[in-house]
Amino acid sequence: MTSHRRRPSAKRAGFTVIEIMVAVVILSIGILGLAATAAIVTRQMTGAVHQNVAANVAFSRMEQIRTGNCVAMADSSQISPRVIRNVTYTDSIYKLTHAIGVKLTVKYKVRNAQRTQIFTSVFPCTPL
Repeated sequence: MTSHRRRPSAKRAGFTVIEIMVAVVILSIGILGLAATAAIVTRQMTGAVHQNVAANVAFSRMEQIRTGNCVAMADSSQISPRVIRNVTYTDSIYKLTHAIGVKLTVKYKVRNAQRTQIFTSVFPCTPL
């Protein structure tokens, strides 16, 4: 007597076409999400670079004012705007008692939108 063994049909090897299509759809949704996130991160980083340049220009101008002659600086408020590295700035220097006050307005573009930041500071003056 010979015994015939049958293979159970539930033990098939491999994937069906439907399983592969579902996996491809899920993978493509994930990849599209990553691509959208990468675009947003790139835009945010570009904006941060422009803002950093504007802050560095403001810091440099404040240092020029701080290290300058206090009496001469109080009389030399800049009226016309200056442009450095695509950043436009104007400063307003005013006299205080034993100090000078500075208001620095910085304008720069981020994604075709004009951004404005205002920096203020007070620098002490030694009487001459």
